[in-house]
Amino acid sequence: MNRSVLNEHKGYIRPSEVNSLPDSVGVYIMKDRDGDIIYIGKAKSLKKRVASYFGKQHGDTKTQILVRNIDLIDYICVSNEAEALILEANLIKRFNPKFNVMFKDNKFYPFIRVTVKERFPRIVFARNTPKDGSLYFGPYTSAHSVRRYIDIVQKLFKIRTCREMPKRECLNYHINQCSAPCVDKVDKKEYREQVDLALKFLGGKYTELVCALDKEMRRASSELLFEKAQVIKEKIDAIRAFEENQHVFLHSGINADFVGSAVNMGKMLFVVNIVRRGRMVGKRSYSAEIIAEENGEVISDTVARFIIEYFNDSDKKQDAFIIGTDYSGICAMIEDYFKEEYKRDMRITIPRDKDEVALLKMANENSELHLAQTLSKIEDSQALSSLADILGINKIPMRIEGFDIANIMGTNAVASMVSFYGGKPDKSNYRRFKIRSKDTPDDFAMMREAVLRRYRRLSDEDAEFPDLILIDGGRGQLNSALSALNELGLELNIISLAKKNEEIYTLNGNKPIILEKNSPALHILQRVRDESHRFANAYYNKLKGKSNLLSVFDGIEGIGEKRKRIIIDKFLDKKKIETLTVEDIVKEGIPKLIAEKVYIQLKRMYN
Repeated sequence: MNRSVLNEHKGYIRPSEVNSLPDSVGVYIMKDRDGDIIYIGKAKSLKKRVASYFGKQHGDTKTQILVRNIDLIDYICVSNEAEALILEANLIKRFNPKFNVMFKDNKFYPFIRVTVKERFPRIVFARNTPKDGSLYFGPYTSAHSVRRYIDIVQKLFKIRTCREMPKRECLNYHINQCSAPCVDKVDKKEYREQVDLALKFLGGKYTELVCALDKEMRRASSELLFEKAQVIKEKIDAIRAFEENQHVFLHSGINADFVGSAVNMGKMLFVVNIVRRGRMVGKRSYSAEIIAEENGEVISDTVARFIIEYFNDSDKKQDAFIIGTDYSGICAMIEDYFKEEYKRDMRITIPRDKDEVALLKMANENSELHLAQTLSKIEDSQALSSLADILGINKIPMRIEGFDIANIMGTNAVASMVSFYGGKPDKSNYRRFKIRSKDTPDDFAMMREAVLRRYRRLSDEDAEFPDLILIDGGRGQLNSALSALNELGLELNIISLAKKNEEIYTLNGNKPIILEKNSPALHILQRVRDESHRFANAYYNKLKGKSNLLSVFDGIEGIGEKRKRIIIDKFLDKKKIETLTVEDIVKEGIPKLIAEKVYIQLKRMYN
């Protein structure tokens, strides 16, 4: 059981006494009724942070359960944030509280294993790195890249791959991919020399490897061993060609890990691009659930915790961690942690040049995609990526906000705004508006008002804007919404979707984009559009019940309660009215003469 961390410390309080906490840097330790430690955190202000747990109803279930179980709160004041980070990390490592963030590695990344302890070492594919004396290279981004490396090593250096050496040479020997130590086709010394060269290759020491082979080639030539020299020259050419095909991100040759992150709906996902000797050699992905609200301090603390825990899980060859500019305030604190705990000058910094910016951007975009995969289906993530390409926007539209208008003859007009993240509804961010500016049917002006009110508020609150805005309608509605953004001085990605032919109108060119009906990208837009329409109509019907709408048809002879209900249920929809014919009404059992009067009344609503 996790008892009190400091028995001599008598500063614990009850949840009802949080206002008595000091407004200073420190670590707080939350315990349940049994005295078990269930959560440990750090804060710039103990008073503000701890009070935030009890001041409101939290949206995520995990935080609600945590708060219900808190009985006592211990706290320890320290001099600065670096000390708080060190203390927090050590206490979490010691007590492992069940509610603290646990970073889950999202997959087993492949490695290359070279069994250097064996008499004739072999090169094999590996999924883990036990301490068995072998050398491990990686992690690599895919199993395909590992097998590609192994294949190249076999061709260049003829290293065996068999689990047990056979009693006669195998196929690999006959296709010139193994030197067959099993039947003494090569002695131990020569084989070891080939293994050493293979290790240089796997370690990315291409220049050193080429120099060694060049010396061997010249020696063979001087001894008139021209065939041997030619074989070595072919190896050098192959290594140089392979090196040229490797994408060099950083000419400085640094060893650094680029930490990208994304957060939404109580989940945070990290992607780390691993760079060694200036080349990206691998990528790893981790996810975690965040306790309490997703404010800046909580997220920054989670990033700091992640870097500390990730370092212990890494190859420890990095000299720097590159993080986003939003987290520049925690760089010095984490550097102090590494100096104190590891006596190591680890550089924690934001990108310094365009190459580092590009590599961090890749990590951030991957983290957003991976998070979308966590929150939605993989095909939705692919559709979002395709949508970005189709629209020609430079960011994957993870957050899409859709707008629609609902009204009958301009009365009780309302607007809806729905929010989708990763292709799925994020209902906590839905908004609705009572239109104030118009009492006549003017969808353009109504749309402009809704968009203006939404993004003026986001601007005033300095909140995050969506990656894409979707307007329900054609070019006119799009232009109305755009004029609202222009008034606010905002440049956001915005399009409209017209239902008749599913035409996508953009700001680029006059011709709409028309996608195939089975296009996943179109399905994403349709989902947002249809949901915004549903939400708008639901709000409209809430404000003005359908029973009131029946009065619109009171003056038509031959329309009773039953036929009124048919009209309301079947046709009282702006988009249906736009394409409505008299025959459509007749098909519902209404006589033609009466149907013609109903048709005129319905059309009049929007003209």
